[in-house]
Amino acid sequence: MATVDILRPAHYELSVDLPAPYPPSSQFPYSLSRTDQTSSIDDVISEIKKLTASGEIRSLLNKHGAICFQNLNLKSADEFSQFAHAFGFAPHEDIGNPVRRTVLAPNVATANEGPNTMPIFPHNEFGLSPHFPSYVFFYCAEAPETGGETPLNLSSPLLAHLTTHRPEFISSLRRLGLKYQLFHPSHQPTNSPGTTPLQAYGRTVLDIDPIHIIRSKVEAEIRRLPTAKWEWENISPDNQLGDLRVWQVLPGIRTHPHTGEEMFFNNCVSRFLNAIREGTLEHPYRNGRGEYIPPCFVSFGRR
Repeated sequence: MATVDILRPAHYELSVDLPAPYPPSSQFPYSLSRTDQTSSIDDVISEIKKLTASGEIRSLLNKHGAICFQNLNLKSADEFSQFAHAFGFAPHEDIGNPVRRTVLAPNVATANEGPNTMPIFPHNEFGLSPHFPSYVFFYCAEAPETGGETPLNLSSPLLAHLTTHRPEFISSLRRLGLKYQLFHPSHQPTNSPGTTPLQAYGRTVLDIDPIHIIRSKVEAEIRRLPTAKWEWENISPDNQLGDLRVWQVLPGIRTHPHTGEEMFFNNCVSRFLNAIREGTLEHPYRNGRGEYIPPCFVSFGRR
């Protein structure tokens, strides 16, 4: 790596060496550390812009898959937002977010507002949507004494491992894709991590909009996802808008746009483990509270 003023390569004890066909010494994640603690946030931002413009960041991501920035000493969500925007990546716009989040700064939000007793299982960010971010930044504002770890996995070696050990599954995934169903009740319990139709698709809805306009605006937002189909359910005098069910059939394997590698990119693991947790792995896919929480399915082209 080129010599820089503020950020330098640093040891990270949790990094692992990637297996072949990755070149030797391909660590995941790579690590850069802020060496000059007297430097300002503006100095760090300037350094990031220089590394991005030179192609160094892109090269490191292509080789290592992820970068861990240590000792940045960012003081707030706003400073984290400034840091993330310094890379010049186009901000991601959520369409149909399945989990509740609180926006803290421009393009910075909490990961999940569900109860801390509910695990977040392995997944690709927005892997159950055709509209997913190209880059994801994580920032820990205050580390808990125990728990709270965010494990990272690299999807290309995972695909190679599954192809060797579960070839039938990967073959079916390639041929058929995955079908996801998400249910958005209009009256979402406050302790639920899920979202209502308005939280997921209500970007343009106004408080003064009548029900038919709200529904039409929600449907217009869904149409921005070319693979999505939907249905309104449980419409009643007490639930005038109704509950919303959205389903999509999507590839489970995608090609990385920069490296050309095939990646195991989907949310089938998280949906499977969540269905086990809820006791909804088998038909009729309802938990003890009567909620319909199916896993995703290998698709056969049917709803």
